[in-house]
Amino acid sequence: MIISHKYKFLFIGLPFSASSAISKELHLEYDGEPYLRKHSLFHEFENVATKLELEYFVFAVLRNPMEIAVTVYEKMKANAKGNFTNSELFSENGGHISKKQRQKFNYIKDNNSSFQQYFKKFHQKPYDNLSSLTIDNCDFVIRYETIAEDYLLALKNAGIDSTKPLPVANKTIGKNNDLLTYYTNDIKEISIAVFGPFLEKYNYSFPEEWGAVKTPLKSKLEFLILGFLRKLNQKYFKKSKFKIGLKGTIYGDMQRN
Repeated sequence: MIISHKYKFLFIGLPFSASSAISKELHLEYDGEPYLRKHSLFHEFENVATKLELEYFVFAVLRNPMEIAVTVYEKMKANAKGNFTNSELFSENGGHISKKQRQKFNYIKDNNSSFQQYFKKFHQKPYDNLSSLTIDNCDFVIRYETIAEDYLLALKNAGIDSTKPLPVANKTIGKNNDLLTYYTNDIKEISIAVFGPFLEKYNYSFPEEWGAVKTPLKSKLEFLILGFLRKLNQKYFKKSKFKIGLKGTIYGDMQRN
């Protein structure tokens, strides 16, 4: 999360949505300061913000979850930055790599798992992420698919006249940009059930090659129920501790500076 008191904006950095690149640029160019944790959510900001800060311009990035699932798989497959074998990053040691993430990583590594095998094993319920706890509170939403243009538009809407293009950071190695190389016909139906409710909610589409797609009613209902329970848990039961990011990471170094 990045806040700028000079320009009166708040950027909520969601995982796997260019949060590192944007956070770094806002820090360097627009007097942005690290605020709370890297991936803190709006309700956490609300709990500590002043009356004036609550009037700040709020924006975040929304990304197609089908892309996010592929990015997560490729990062685990490549063990990006050695994160999934670095015990300092494990959740029980105060880090951000959970036991569930390591379970997925080990499955991919031990079985030389394809994306399709990984997806069938770990994606059974309707997909949701922290966007559902953030986007409704934003004054502007950057679409990852048009991030270069939307980023500049967000800054202009925040009242910043002189803006610079967004550099790229933390690019995923080994990722193929063609979704259909991952979402093959053998996982098409389960993909529709998993992603359909989220895509409909945020006006995303399945690949054109799939033709007319209908999301199962069961998935829609499950998405609503699980989303409601998740929101309750995040807002009222989950305790998020403030922590300094690791030295050498974009957010961690900003916090130290």
